[in-house]
Amino acid sequence: MVRTVDRNWITKTALVFFTVNVLAIIAAVVSGYRMDALTHRFEERQAITFISSNQLGATAMVAWIIYMLGRALRQDRASVRDSRFWAISAAGFLYLTLDESFQFHEGMDTSLVRLFGSQADPMLDGVPTAIYGIVAALLCYRYRHEIVRRPGTLPFFLLGGAFLAVTSLLNMGMATSVQIVAEESAKLLGVVSFLMGHLAALAGEVEAAREARVVEAEALL
Repeated sequence: MVRTVDRNWITKTALVFFTVNVLAIIAAVVSGYRMDALTHRFEERQAITFISSNQLGATAMVAWIIYMLGRALRQDRASVRDSRFWAISAAGFLYLTLDESFQFHEGMDTSLVRLFGSQADPMLDGVPTAIYGIVAALLCYRYRHEIVRRPGTLPFFLLGGAFLAVTSLLNMGMATSVQIVAEESAKLLGVVSFLMGHLAALAGEVEAAREARVVEAEALL
């Protein structure tokens, strides 16, 4: 009899990860409040950015593992071709890891308007994030069959997308301290949502590989 991946395990893992991230946000707010600098722990090279970049890097690694497993273990050509989604995802999250560490997207809006001769800050830092989200949504739609084939992946991806949308909206205009905290918190929760979606997909890939091996073993009997 084939042992299946315990879906409750995925739920429990998600609960642990979300709890750790929420506690990190609370600790960052308390620490900043005591320092009379509410956003301090949410700034570059601080605790929340460190946690976020590490989770983005972990997501990239998980995505690459899923891709390698798919290439090695899947039988039909169409399924192998669809596994390219995870390679693209790995590359995307690797870029986001570097972006989170080095803030590539910061100032993109200002650089763009300067091309047209304006020196004003348009305060549209959320636009690059929104563009990332649109590209990701189009990619997910293109490979939607690959995403829905693994139970648990789609809900986490949708949750991550919702947090990303909130992040982009909060990153528009003149930001207050509370707005910055809310924006960075939403981004962190979005990141962990995508990590959980990838872990759910990995669990499904491992289960599928185990089932295939059992079927092959039974065929030899």
